[in-house]
Amino acid sequence: MRAEDLLLAWDPLGYGLGSYGPEFDDIALALIHVNSIDQLDDVIRQILTDAFGDCPSEPETRAMAARLLASSESCQL
Repeated sequence: MRAEDLLLAWDPLGYGLGSYGPEFDDIALALIHVNSIDQLDDVIRQILTDAFGDCPSEPETRAMAARLLASSESCQL
């Protein structure tokens, strides 16, 4: 699955699918600059916290970071 598709199917804060457009764009762009789960997890948590004042649990964001990195290694965004 492409990184973009993973993000579009994720509703990290329960606001409904499609509620995270700019935030998910920023996360997708971060995939170009990061190369570790830790880095991407930090980026995801920071983007969501800055935008919504809230963030899912660290295990959830780490799992998504791992899926996104695996996806970005095998396909283009």
